[in-house]
Amino acid sequence: MTILARRFTIISLAAAVFAVAFSMVIQHAADRPQRFHVGSTAPCYHPASSCVTAL
Repeated sequence: MTILARRFTIISLAAAVFAVAFSMVIQHAADRPQRFHVGSTAPCYHPASSCVTAL
């Protein structure tokens, strides 16, 4: 029984480490700064655009 509990603990800890690492990757991808053109209220999502349209 102790072998089974030890294996379950190792698998659970490995899954927890994977989940934390995966959530960090997703959060880092979502933290990209959005560019704003001065005077506009619309975010610039495409870096090549000049974002001159004001709403």
